[in-house]
Amino acid sequence: MFKNILVTIHLQYVENHPKVLSTALKVLEDDGKITLLFVNENMKHGSVSPLLEETNQNNYNEAALVKLKEIADKYSVPREKVNFKIREGVSHQEIIEEAKKIKADTIIMMASRPGLKSYFIGTTAERVIRHANCSVFVLRHTDK
Repeated sequence: MFKNILVTIHLQYVENHPKVLSTALKVLEDDGKITLLFVNENMKHGSVSPLLEETNQNNYNEAALVKLKEIADKYSVPREKVNFKIREGVSHQEIIEEAKKIKADTIIMMASRPGLKSYFIGTTAERVIRHANCSVFVLRHTDK
């Protein structure tokens, strides 16, 4: 059981939300907290940065925060047990930094099936596992 869980959420992969959140709730201690994290990668490539106005970026982050709260409500994550965080940057780096910042004792995240591209480059999950200072649960979405 864990007291301080960081759960990464990708807003577009809605099919992953039930599994990652139910897992977090199962391993959360009664007095524990969950931090739902979304990493906005829009600014990770310097070539895109000049195209995105600061106002648009702030609006995007605000909309993402609203969506995180909707996801928590939809899957019955008690508000008193959850914090919400939006970070900007490269996913694996931001996940690791947030885990350190909140002193997470575990990270729970989803991973896609590896393909040829990830074989040579590596996936976000692999990078988090390699560099995290805490336990990492990596869940796969399974077809029914």
